[in-house]
Amino acid sequence: MLLAINTAFMDANIGLVLDNGKILCRTIDAKSKHSENVLKTIDEMCEEGNVLFRDIDKVAIVVGPGSFTGIRIGVAIIKALGSVNTNLKVYPITSLELMAYIYLQNHKEKITCVLNALSNLYFVASFDENGNKIKKENMVEKLDHDDKLVVLKGDLVLDDADSVEMDTSSLINFAKEILKEKDSISAEKLEPLYLRPSQAEANLKTNKKYD
Repeated sequence: MLLAINTAFMDANIGLVLDNGKILCRTIDAKSKHSENVLKTIDEMCEEGNVLFRDIDKVAIVVGPGSFTGIRIGVAIIKALGSVNTNLKVYPITSLELMAYIYLQNHKEKITCVLNALSNLYFVASFDENGNKIKKENMVEKLDHDDKLVVLKGDLVLDDADSVEMDTSSLINFAKEILKEKDSISAEKLEPLYLRPSQAEANLKTNKKYD
């Protein structure tokens, strides 16, 4: 049974693929607290599918970059699941990989996916027309590119950029592809991909300079 989860953005996407092929999809909107509702929603989906939380044996999770809080919540849930199922297979996905997958379903060109990292910074990663990563995830101050820019709808407005929307069906379809192409890791080894320090960490480093 496969759980696909994306908590890296304001809306959280959760998909559950049961062993009988049935697919359950949920979206938790930005008005809800992910810390209170993500695990609750997974429990409700398990109940609807007449399965147990510990029956989940495969997980595809978006590890970032994105919301610090959302990413922490998602990673914490998967680590908790791994504590009750030590054979859990985990497949990390980056948010920029998911964006590229969604865009390239209907286009065939080299692209650079871009997310707003705030403070005039950008999270970026580049892909060829087949979705192979050319440049890995990074944080930059300036967008220096020759290929098509792809942004997340509602996140950034850039000249000549196309936008994609996150949806649970795309997350599930990408997760299925990842299961075929990549090796899994254990929940214990799962790490978030922040690419930048949190504001608290940045403040701590600044304060240390003046101690």
